[in-house]
Amino acid sequence: MNKKSKIIITCVGIVALLAIGATVAMFVIMMNRSSEAPPQNTNSYTMDESNYQQIMDTMNEQVQEGYFETYMTTDWTFPDGSSESSDAMLGNSPNNTKPIRCELLLDETGEKLFETNVLPVGALVSSIKLNRDLDAGSYNATCMIYLMNEKDDGTFEDYSSAGFAVTLKIEN
Repeated sequence: MNKKSKIIITCVGIVALLAIGATVAMFVIMMNRSSEAPPQNTNSYTMDESNYQQIMDTMNEQVQEGYFETYMTTDWTFPDGSSESSDAMLGNSPNNTKPIRCELLLDETGEKLFETNVLPVGALVSSIKLNRDLDAGSYNATCMIYLMNEKDDGTFEDYSSAGFAVTLKIEN
């Protein structure tokens, strides 16, 4: 290799290192700018050990209109496809101001496997049995929870909703 080739290879190497360094520096600067930006109120929270209690206190103080809290398990075990679950639970948080209703939909087909009636604030459903006998195995499902609004005639209509991933395990 001649001297001219060595100089070109060295220059290309130096330019590549400078480009990598500039990219890393730009990334660090952008990350610092985004962390310095004033927080915006998006009604969503990122929890960590330092702010967990503050966020929980804030959420317990007020459930905003159209928003709701629920408590539930997300892994539901059934001894067989026709028995009640041993660990499934759904609840309407006492912090809510409106009732809810729930539907469990099988992800693969959209089939409704379970549904509740209107659950008043603070109610808990712990005996969950599927509408259909599923074979042994594991199934992915979505638990849709609907916040209900009472109409003038005393009936309820869906107001807002959220879906939560649930895994169904049928043992036998």
